[in-house]
Amino acid sequence: MRRFGYVLGIVLLIGGAAAGMAELLTVVQGEPSTLSPGAIWFRIHANSLVGFQAVVENRVSPALWPPILFVLQIPTWLLLIPPGLLLVLLCRPR
Repeated sequence: MRRFGYVLGIVLLIGGAAAGMAELLTVVQGEPSTLSPGAIWFRIHANSLVGFQAVVENRVSPALWPPILFVLQIPTWLLLIPPGLLLVLLCRPR
């Protein structure tokens, strides 16, 4: 189980670093925009994002959508790096 947590942490760190580099490259190119999970999801499949919002608001609770929206709007690297670091530190081999 420790090995799985460690590998998952490494994968999250690599994904966070890649997202951070992609965001840095967009800023260098003169397009200041954050690479958020919501933007990535929208580019991949916009209809499923809209459907997810409808399910959350209509079937679960409308009050739950603003916190989810907040998570979808923060930079992706900020969402991936902290849990990756935590997993790597807690699950590292002894």
